[in-house]
Amino acid sequence: MPVEFSLVLLYLATFLIAAKVGGIFAAKIKQPAVFGELLGGIIIGPSVAGWIAGQLGWAAPISSGSPAGEVVSIFGDIGIVLLLFLAGLSIDVEEFKAEGRASTIVAATGVTMAFILGFVVATLYGWTGMQAAFVGAVLTATSVGITVRTLIDINRLHTKIGMTILGAAVIDDVFGIVILSILSGLAFGTISALGVAETVALIVLFFTVIIYIGFKAAPKLFTWVSRLPAEEITLAVALALVFLIGALAEQVRIATITGAFIAGLILSKTPVAGTLRDKISIIGYGLFIPLFFVEMGVRTDVSALAGAGVLALALVGVSIFDKVAGCGIGALLSGFSFRDSLRIGVGMMPRAEVALVVAAIGIKAGIVTPALFSITVAIVLFTSLITPIMVKIAFKGALEERK
Repeated sequence: MPVEFSLVLLYLATFLIAAKVGGIFAAKIKQPAVFGELLGGIIIGPSVAGWIAGQLGWAAPISSGSPAGEVVSIFGDIGIVLLLFLAGLSIDVEEFKAEGRASTIVAATGVTMAFILGFVVATLYGWTGMQAAFVGAVLTATSVGITVRTLIDINRLHTKIGMTILGAAVIDDVFGIVILSILSGLAFGTISALGVAETVALIVLFFTVIIYIGFKAAPKLFTWVSRLPAEEITLAVALALVFLIGALAEQVRIATITGAFIAGLILSKTPVAGTLRDKISIIGYGLFIPLFFVEMGVRTDVSALAGAGVLALALVGVSIFDKVAGCGIGALLSGFSFRDSLRIGVGMMPRAEVALVVAAIGIKAGIVTPALFSITVAIVLFTSLITPIMVKIAFKGALEERK
């Protein structure tokens, strides 16, 4: 269906106004801007504006499923890529690597507890072992975009805690891919030790090749590129590189935003890193990044909670507890204090696209009913909305630990 350009512009204007009004409101109630952006999306989406329009017999003013809505959704996806690229670009690689052991432990304990609790709750509810395994898998993967944005908003990204959360989210993504590969194979009858080994090998190869070549070649490439007589060529090449690495990451089934974060780490060692940070911040926060969070709000249908049932309420509760407790235990084992461990656990709470993919695969394979998708939407909705608030509360009174 052709997209009416004027309607796309109208959607963009509405989303940006909702983002900034929501951000102002969030500042008034002393919450991170991302909370206001999510809330702004809910208000202009089906949950509020759509419901009011329906009561009056009108068509919903904003629909994420419309052609214009799909275009804005793509803009928003670019926004989350830029946000994670900016996060990687702003980090000292050596200090990030120093938290590698803690990040691995945090990711492992968080994934383990999330899977076990999800499996147990679904089993007690009467689901079969295979169905319960899909429920457990839904709860495993953290979507760190909201946490990163919140930590940036409260000026706590560049801390030991922030580095641990970021590292754990990257490793968490890898664990999630392996679990998803195993469950997909079981669901469609194609599971094999060789297939799982190939998936793991491909992931390891991706990280090894991209990181090794990137750190070797990027400084030389950008030193040379910066001398070329073309306007904003370093920015254009950097964006091309992050989009390329993000696309390659998706091809090996790693989240695009993980690829974008790795691209940022690589370019953080180049002589143009500071300039790129400034320019990406303007492009990102001026347009793309707010669109992602407003679009998340627009895609949220609060009415899904009404019909989700007892299991949904139980799993929403588990989705908060499992990461706070599981990742918190991992942080304690890594030497963090109780309070900092709690902060790390809270930061690992959000779920998003990976959870929805797991649910969709289970439904497509005929293993679980569509009810799991509604439950997953409820989990994504609740963790997305509560994380900015809980992170702000958890970090209240924290001393600045800028590295």
